[in-house]
Amino acid sequence: MTDPAIGGLISFLGALTQGGGTVLLAGLFAVLTRANPRRPYFRLWALGWPALAVALTAVLAFYVTPERVSGPLAARVADGVYQAGKLLFFACLLGGTLSYVAGTQPRRFLRLAAPFALGYALLSALVTVSLNTVVLMQTPVAAAACALCGALLLRLPPSRSTLGSRATGAVFCAMAVLWAGYAAGYLTAMRAGLHPVDGPLGLLLQYNSYLDLLAQMLLAFGMVLLLMEDARREADDARAQLSVSHDRLLRVALHDSLTGALNRRAYEEGVGLDAVGARFGTAVMLDMDNLKTVNDVHGHGAGDELLRRLVQTLRGCIRPLDRVYRWGGDEFLLLFPAALPADVVPRIREALVDANRQLAPEDRGRLQLLLSMGAADYSGAEDLPAAIARADAAMYREKSAHRSARPAQHPASAAG
Repeated sequence: MTDPAIGGLISFLGALTQGGGTVLLAGLFAVLTRANPRRPYFRLWALGWPALAVALTAVLAFYVTPERVSGPLAARVADGVYQAGKLLFFACLLGGTLSYVAGTQPRRFLRLAAPFALGYALLSALVTVSLNTVVLMQTPVAAAACALCGALLLRLPPSRSTLGSRATGAVFCAMAVLWAGYAAGYLTAMRAGLHPVDGPLGLLLQYNSYLDLLAQMLLAFGMVLLLMEDARREADDARAQLSVSHDRLLRVALHDSLTGALNRRAYEEGVGLDAVGARFGTAVMLDMDNLKTVNDVHGHGAGDELLRRLVQTLRGCIRPLDRVYRWGGDEFLLLFPAALPADVVPRIREALVDANRQLAPEDRGRLQLLLSMGAADYSGAEDLPAAIARADAAMYREKSAHRSARPAQHPASAAG
């Protein structure tokens, strides 16, 4: 087998291998596009692989059926199809990159790029005399498109630069260098009268199909990596939004919607009890004596305002580590870690008296805070339920005493 025959076989196998690999990439990108339809940049990249497959099919026609493309017209048609497919491939690569980097609309880009590719392909078919000349006319467009894609991806700001963008950008730059090498090789061959070129440029031209396939595989890997990174960012954002929604729902579930205080479920699930149960402290039970009267006389809106005013008053006299739970309809539990009843109860009573003293005369019947209170100390988390029960019993004893006393003697009703 002569050297030209060996070279022809190498070129044929290279074109066949590259064509098969391109078809596989076109199928892969079609599947990924269907699974990720909202990625315009990837959809445009995916369109490039079928265009490249059509171009390589035209090249294979030279090897498989040379007698059918040996005529001038058939050869020019094949050259035009090859050139159009390759130029559309590079147009799709550039359009997809512009869409990824700057959000360029793919349709608007294709309206400009597609006519240019087809017109340039027609011009190539008319003025060239061989496939090598067609490829030579292709090299400046290919090198420029790849160089621009690489520069756009590698110059992304740090906040957007990822492994996928850097890898894809590096492959684009390598392809630009590769196409510059092709241009040098074909120019050298033309100067030598289309004789075989020796040295590195000759090897570059002889194995160009294999090099192209390797570059295409690396490029496809980078593009898929970019797609996966994009999908991961959206998934992370969705998880973050879900976490925020979960936190909001949890807050709604564990807080009283009217007063904003923790509810009984929060206590049962241990919310806020880590610091409370780690030390001794005081449990206080409060019950509003006049809520039913206010609801009956002034309406439930006034009763709701009274409950909110009570929680606001309590928050004004507690520390950040103390806890306020709405225990029932008009009952509240207060937990004071590292505090004794003798210190806590007077402070609460004083805050209630001060709140009532600040009321305008016309609001005293509607917003006056009249409460019964019971307190008990606890030694730790194990003793907390028993302390709450003791405080509850003490509160009911005081409430019973209030019922038998005159309203003016209520401990929280003095206006001063």
